[in-house]
Amino acid sequence: MGMDIVLTVAMVEVVCVALGVIGLILTIVICALPTWSVTTIIAGNVATTEVVWYGLWMYCVTQGTGQTQCEVYNSVCLWCGSLLWDSWKYGLQPARAMILTAIILGVLGVMVSMVGAKCTNWIKDKTSQAKMIIIAGILFILAGILILIPVSLVAIPIINDSSTRIEEKPELGNSLYLGWVAASLLLIGGVTLCIKEGVFGWIMGIFGWIVSLVLCVISVWFPYNHYPEPQYRNI
Repeated sequence: MGMDIVLTVAMVEVVCVALGVIGLILTIVICALPTWSVTTIIAGNVATTEVVWYGLWMYCVTQGTGQTQCEVYNSVCLWCGSLLWDSWKYGLQPARAMILTAIILGVLGVMVSMVGAKCTNWIKDKTSQAKMIIIAGILFILAGILILIPVSLVAIPIINDSSTRIEEKPELGNSLYLGWVAASLLLIGGVTLCIKEGVFGWIMGIFGWIVSLVLCVISVWFPYNHYPEPQYRNI
């Protein structure tokens, strides 16, 4: 019976770590790809129709002829505050910071969980193993929250936008959907690891603090809800 319990606990840890790894990979993908938002600019004919893809680091324009051109955002003032950077005043810098931080936390969470996992047996002391698993769970939870905030705050204005014409209305990009999946996997994996070690009450307290932080971020960021107007070069 005791061996069965140990195997079950080890399997739960393996599944949670696997969820964290998948979430981490998806986070790296959404960080790299310019597919956070897509705007189709419909002109008089197919040849002049353009599709503009926006990401954290660049935007890409696909013309009706099939040609695609990608441009990195103006980096002259890369580390200036979002309100001071004229080429993107709507939360690009916080989004970059949160996604990159989420990737770092995800990597640390995977490493810590592997060290503390019962199946690896790198740490013999059970108390130390439990502490490492709790730390890994918290890292996964924080990574999931840091992904959820920018993804949701980019999506909300796009969904609620009624000020633009149908011919130029922005739509949700694939990265937003992948971001929600990544955040969900990390949160599920992290919460499960923590609950497994009996710290559910502690996690609920942290969750309340995180909710307060999210509400503060929303109140600051929500007014800034558009993407920058791209400047094209003739190809």
